[in-house]
Amino acid sequence: MKVEAIQGHDKRRTVLGPLGAGAAIGAASGYILKYTYPITADEKQTDEYIKVKNKINSQKTEYNFRTEKYVESIKAKPQRSIAEDEFVRMFDGLKEGDHVSHSRIRQALKNVEAKNPQEVLEFKRVCKASSEIANKTAKQCMNAYDLVTKHIRPTSFFLITGAVVGAVIALINDIMKTDVKN
Repeated sequence: MKVEAIQGHDKRRTVLGPLGAGAAIGAASGYILKYTYPITADEKQTDEYIKVKNKINSQKTEYNFRTEKYVESIKAKPQRSIAEDEFVRMFDGLKEGDHVSHSRIRQALKNVEAKNPQEVLEFKRVCKASSEIANKTAKQCMNAYDLVTKHIRPTSFFLITGAVVGAVIALINDIMKTDVKN
């Protein structure tokens, strides 16, 4: 009767092949995890992240090139409603970085209501559309900055951790493998 441990040893099988493949797959998975792992609370508490987030949020209410582009699209219409005219006038004289004051918005709303009360809803719709564009742009900017934050993460940590985990899994898999003989 042959002993299986000795017979298995005669094959001169090495574990280095599967171990290396597992480490390579693990390292690749670790690199992917660097960008797919969500931003942590610690990363969100850094001074730089908070400063950029505040700047992006403040730009939502500033007069900038996006606002100017939206106002120009309304100006380009051959026939504008009273609400659209008041909305365009609300931005007259503003420079880059200026904010539309609440009093200016209230005055524009009063002007629309005085000229044609049915246009009040139209004015609110135009203002809401402008706000939605600003919010959408701010969200895109924050998503881009989140990607930058993920890029700053130390790559070596994710590569090494992934390689070690992959190698351990490959080693366990190799140990658990059994050769079944018929």
